[in-house]
Amino acid sequence: MDLKTIESELKEATDGLLMMSETDAPFEFYHAENFRNEKLDEETVLKLAAMPADYPFEEMELGYFFRNMTKSRPESGDEDGQQVGRFQNLEKKLHELLQNVKVYRVGETQKLVLILGRTPDGEIAGLKTMVVET
Repeated sequence: MDLKTIESELKEATDGLLMMSETDAPFEFYHAENFRNEKLDEETVLKLAAMPADYPFEEMELGYFFRNMTKSRPESGDEDGQQVGRFQNLEKKLHELLQNVKVYRVGETQKLVLILGRTPDGEIAGLKTMVVET
């Protein structure tokens, strides 16, 4: 699957979907140009984020990151159920399109979130968004 198809499918899955935190932020497609042979680790992610090596960094599994968005609550209405379904679809789509998907959070209160994996061609791609946690 080529990069354009991956971009198109991820944009479709995130259209109108917001990352919920103390501020709601949209998802954007992300492609790390010229990083094909780089390991996808803390050092590389901090370079991608243009942050110094000692900047706050956290890595986590995709399922853990989306855990509050992919579980419906009995007291929630239809709108919440649709939102839960969209996040479940997004999580599934990320695993289908990318290999070794992980979530990288960079920052302290306002955090850059990079949801990255490898394309079949070895490129680093995924989504980026922001979360605010005070």
